[in-house]
Amino acid sequence: MSNSFTDLYSVYKDNMSALTKQDNFYEYMHDAITSGKNEFSLYHRFFEKNIDLRWVDAIESCIIPLDNIIRNPRKFIVQEEEIVAIERARKITAESVRHLAQHTNLIARVEEDTVTPHHILNVFREESFEIYENRFIFTLIKQLEWFIQNRYDTLIALSEDEDMNSLKMESKIQKGNEVVTFKMEIATQSLGDISSDSSTHRSVFDRIVRIKTVIDEFVHSKFMKEMHNCTPVKPPIMRTNVILKNPDFRACLALWQFIQSYDEVGYEIKVKEFDEIVSDEYRDDLYTMMTNNYILLKKNCGIEKEIPGKIRKRKIKPKLLKRLAEELVLDYDLEVEEVRKIFVDELKRANKKKMEGEKQLKNAIDRAIFGEKERKRIIEERIQAEIQRQKEIERKKKEREAARIAREKELERQRKEKEREKARLRKEKELALAKARKEKEKELKAKQKAKETMLAAQAKEKERLAKQKEREKIAKQKALELQKQRDLARKEKERIAKQKELQKQKEALALAKLKEKQRIAKAKALELEKEKLAKAREVAKEKERKAKELAKAKEMALKQKQKEKEKAQKDKQLALEKERAAKAREKERLAREKARQIEKEKERLAKEKAKARAKELAEKEKLKEKERLAREKAKLKAKQQAQAAKLKEKQKADLQKLKEKQKSEKID
Repeated sequence: MSNSFTDLYSVYKDNMSALTKQDNFYEYMHDAITSGKNEFSLYHRFFEKNIDLRWVDAIESCIIPLDNIIRNPRKFIVQEEEIVAIERARKITAESVRHLAQHTNLIARVEEDTVTPHHILNVFREESFEIYENRFIFTLIKQLEWFIQNRYDTLIALSEDEDMNSLKMESKIQKGNEVVTFKMEIATQSLGDISSDSSTHRSVFDRIVRIKTVIDEFVHSKFMKEMHNCTPVKPPIMRTNVILKNPDFRACLALWQFIQSYDEVGYEIKVKEFDEIVSDEYRDDLYTMMTNNYILLKKNCGIEKEIPGKIRKRKIKPKLLKRLAEELVLDYDLEVEEVRKIFVDELKRANKKKMEGEKQLKNAIDRAIFGEKERKRIIEERIQAEIQRQKEIERKKKEREAARIAREKELERQRKEKEREKARLRKEKELALAKARKEKEKELKAKQKAKETMLAAQAKEKERLAKQKEREKIAKQKALELQKQRDLARKEKERIAKQKELQKQKEALALAKLKEKQRIAKAKALELEKEKLAKAREVAKEKERKAKELAKAKEMALKQKQKEKEKAQKDKQLALEKERAAKAREKERLAREKARQIEKEKERLAKEKAKARAKELAEKEKLKEKERLAREKAKLKAKQQAQAAKLKEKQKADLQKLKEKQKSEKID
């Protein structure tokens, strides 16, 4: 399509050259036009658009690392604990049993070996993506979407720029007794579309469309849907081990730093305007076109009888000057100098009128040139104003971004201070609780030890009393036996002695057994003491762990609520920002369109006013000329009448003298 008109014109020119090459009239007319008075004005204006490739290259280099991270995101297992009614428990785990053993208040009833609780600990384990690194990638993709969309919309809006070519031509030719006047003006304005520019711009625009498509796919990926409710990260980015050592995350961190530091529009426009000198070949083509137009006009003029339609008729008296000359010469007694002066004055007046017409034409041309220069100046001012407005917008954007970063830093600092204060208070509270717990444990141990010592003393006292009673009983039995056996023979004494020896051995064995039992009892007591201490330590650890878990759960709940609030607020701000940006773009577009329409309307009104003013001036000149001619005619007529009256009086006087002379001659 770009070369079709060139080919067509080449064919047309070759054919016309073949037809008019040896035609005498055509050569005569072409020579007359060439020797005539010809004026040309050729004006061009072009827009050159240059796109900054740094941001395109930076985003393209990070597409593969982003794709690798999104396809294989990092995740961890979240364990949530909740005490629920026994009928709502999904699974009974070892943690549930351990928790129930430590919290017997949750037991409803115990029947032999069956324990039935009314509430029990339920443990939920789920996979989660909400780690800091994934939140960083989520925030980066959101920033990329906004970053690319703004520059893409701006590049698309460049189609409102215009390239313009304008040609003006004025010619005046003397061809024998015929004067030919030719005027022509033609202009073209082409809307510049960046996607239809040179191959370089086309390839760059294709790259921008490609990265926009890829980032849009990332935005609608499964990973972004999973991270939809997470809290975006805030600068500065924490340098975790994963971000610093993983090459994909390092590339993403470099892209984040580039986006945060890149504050330019992403393109620039250079306007080129120049007035070109018409080449000889172009001038010959214009002369050819003018010759063809002249031939076309002469062909369609025709003669009076052949012209169709109603013909307006008016009478013109060309004898006026001849009759006037005869009257002046024959009827009046005027000198030749006076007659020449009258005609010279008329010629001067006609030349003055002609010069005034040429001056008006020149003034009109000057006004047109001035209007064109003024239009160029207005366009340049408009472009400069647009560039200044863009700079002002970017400056305000930087200020807002700096204020936002400062505000976020201040909020982050306050949050960290609050967290440090909370951690300090929590640590102090935990230390106080641990100290109180240790003191309580010491008191319990002391009481337990005192109780055990008292119980051991009581047991020893009971054993001593039992032994004493046994000894007293044995002594009584021995006394009775001795009393009964006093009368027995001395033979029985030896037997009794043997029995006493045996009894002593038995008592020794009984004492040994008793000591063994006491040792075993002491060992069991020590074992029980150790078990009690171990249980107490385990109970304390479990309580401490539970307290930590409750504090952690509360902190996580608070963080989750804070995240949801921040996310809702940020989504709302983003929505408002997008809506404001869309309204601003629409408003700017309407303003530009309105300004363009107003400019066109002003130009049209100016042209109409200029035409009306020229027409009014021409009518005024005609009226003045008519009035002047009428006055001169009236003066001339009055002068002629006076001269005629004088001539008649002179003739009468001459006749009277002649009559008197004749009478005197007759009398003589």
